[in-house]
Amino acid sequence: MKKTGLYKKMLTMAVAPILILGLSLTVFCYTRFTNTIYEQAQEDMINVARSVMLAYDMKYSGDYYPVKDASGNFDFYKGEADITNETQIVDDFKKATGTEISLLYMDMRVNTTFAAYDGTRFTGVCTNEDTTEKVLGKGQTVKYSNVKMFNDDYLLVYVPLENADGRIIGMVEVARPSTAMTVSVVHAVWPILVFALGFMLFGAIVSYRSTKEITNVLSKLQTFMNKVAGGNLTTELDIDVLKRTDELGEISKSATSMQKSIRGFVETDPLTKLGNRRFFLNQTDRVITRSQASGLPFSIAIADIDFFKKVNDTYGHNAGDEVLKAVANKLKQAMTSKGFAARWGGEEFVLCFDKCDMHEAAEHLWKTLESIREMVVSTEGFDIKITMTFGVVDGYPEKIERLIELADEKLYYGKQNGRNRVVTTVEAAPEKETEPANEEPKAPAKKTTSRKKKTETEDNK
Repeated sequence: MKKTGLYKKMLTMAVAPILILGLSLTVFCYTRFTNTIYEQAQEDMINVARSVMLAYDMKYSGDYYPVKDASGNFDFYKGEADITNETQIVDDFKKATGTEISLLYMDMRVNTTFAAYDGTRFTGVCTNEDTTEKVLGKGQTVKYSNVKMFNDDYLLVYVPLENADGRIIGMVEVARPSTAMTVSVVHAVWPILVFALGFMLFGAIVSYRSTKEITNVLSKLQTFMNKVAGGNLTTELDIDVLKRTDELGEISKSATSMQKSIRGFVETDPLTKLGNRRFFLNQTDRVITRSQASGLPFSIAIADIDFFKKVNDTYGHNAGDEVLKAVANKLKQAMTSKGFAARWGGEEFVLCFDKCDMHEAAEHLWKTLESIREMVVSTEGFDIKITMTFGVVDGYPEKIERLIELADEKLYYGKQNGRNRVVTTVEAAPEKETEPANEEPKAPAKKTTSRKKKTETEDNK
């Protein structure tokens, strides 16, 4: 499909029957449209700055603070992480939004996407006194238009960077080149002078419709970006905006790509590729809401690999990681069309059964457990067999953290009463199951080694 740009749309925006009216209309349209585009771009840039801060908060816990090194220079930390030279987040946002992003400690750039041709980053540059006073002194968000920086004109926004106690430690700078936007506006408006005499009425109608359409699209984009900046990573952009073939359509696709990247970054466990705790809590909240509206049941289970510490001690942590990945894959397959699974932490996993009560879920988990018992994880020259213990509870209108606690109580009960089982009640001793011991490590030459069986006194955790 042929791409229709904003340039062609602006050619038909406004015409007038006489030159004076056409000129006045041109000046008015140029000024208003430029200000609107700049203001909207700066609002989007503010949202980008907030998204950058959100990404840092999600990746690194703790406050921002400087650390003086041996040479007298300062490194910038967030929590325990030195983020002075950690450029992945700002580089990813630059690629997704087409903006230049800088992280400032107080008034000095310590991390930036601005770079020379040889790749040298322009760090150590300070902001002017006016910006420093407004942002650091008054906590204001500052916007500038057509600022000369590094031999180009930029739109700039500065957003205060705050710690958890509200103390401003620095600022996030987002810059977007304004020259191209200015040239596009000029090229879009001057034809009005040529066509003003004969097409004033036509131009007025087209201008109204086009402006309204563009304004609606920008409004939808702004709403979408505000939700993403606010932490709602599952919000969806209007499909009509995504279908556009002009620059706004390209911006909308970049915005949704950025949203998906952030969501994948913060909601996926890097080892098992299952969802993480944040993913599970968000998804389960939706299941609870649907259950309240429909009256359909749901259930929550927490699972733990039996004697996982012994797996690590006996076969090594690399083998332990392979066991975690194999279990995660098995649980993911088992939850297809049933709900979803996530890694809760360590060797613990959580599962949410949608439209299944506790007894249906337990029946399915017994089958899953049987499949896990039969599974052999071959790694590091060893064949490893494992078992798991599950605790299951019925879901009801309650905070998900409380449901996890109840399921964990049943899991603990199962651990204390033989492991290798699915526990739905703690009132009576669960049915005794024979616990299959992990198979002994196998040497690369297929020679089976043996070891003395240790007394099982510790839990997996």
